[in-house]
Amino acid sequence: MLSAYAAIIEQVGSGPATHLHRRPPSGAHLWFVLAPLRWIRDWWWGFSIRPIVRLFVETHVSARASEMGRFLRPKRLMMAEESGDDIRRLDECLRSLAYAEGMVAGGSRSLGPVRYIPPMAFALSWILIALNPAFRQLQTGLLYLALNTFPFLMLLVYAVVVRFGFRWKRALFIAWASEAVLGVDKTRLPEAYKSPTIYQLENQVHVDMGLRKHAEFPIDVVLHPAPYLFLTVLAGFLILLARGDLTVARLLTVALFQFLLIILFLVPAVGAVRRYRERRKAGLV
Repeated sequence: MLSAYAAIIEQVGSGPATHLHRRPPSGAHLWFVLAPLRWIRDWWWGFSIRPIVRLFVETHVSARASEMGRFLRPKRLMMAEESGDDIRRLDECLRSLAYAEGMVAGGSRSLGPVRYIPPMAFALSWILIALNPAFRQLQTGLLYLALNTFPFLMLLVYAVVVRFGFRWKRALFIAWASEAVLGVDKTRLPEAYKSPTIYQLENQVHVDMGLRKHAEFPIDVVLHPAPYLFLTVLAGFLILLARGDLTVARLLTVALFQFLLIILFLVPAVGAVRRYRERRKAGLV
């Protein structure tokens, strides 16, 4: 498993900063409709930003190595006075884990606590605005500004972080011994693919150690823009409803339009959750 980690880190570190992967050939259905948008589809499907992919890979490796090291070090201390083959194997495991933690950069190891800073800063800023009387007149304007810009911000974050980063980290973990394209968006392995994935290697190591494995954080589900678009549309409808300046006909029209938008946004969100559950069931998390 550690050698596979080293191979992936070497792979993401030696490539260009950005890369456009070639999309595998697909069926010819509707090609005349999608041909004008082919370059957009290829970019959305195959573009990757290597520094972000490397950050996700190193964060994953650091977390797994630290987790296993914390599990094994107390056992080694309790066996300090003993000697034998088991002690030597345990020492070798601890040295290998130390090497694995040393492979990653310091910024990757600190990403865990740093990821909580933006939401905490955002929440505290809104609390200060709500409690300070000097900002009361700005609250309505800031609320509308946040409702209008937040969905587009989340779409940008989803593209950069998930589509061009986290998604390719998962592809490398699934097809680390072959082309990364083979592992893109996979919820289960093809029958012809015989090499074990990083996730399968991790599952086996955790079983052998008797250590419970924590599933990979579903960042592609949490950052999916559809729920945030849904909340924005719902908040806008509630604001219009609270004002009370809607006629019955306009209210029904707006309600029908909002309902259709909600369905439109919930479908991809449910699909993201379903894909994550399939990955979890297949042990690819």
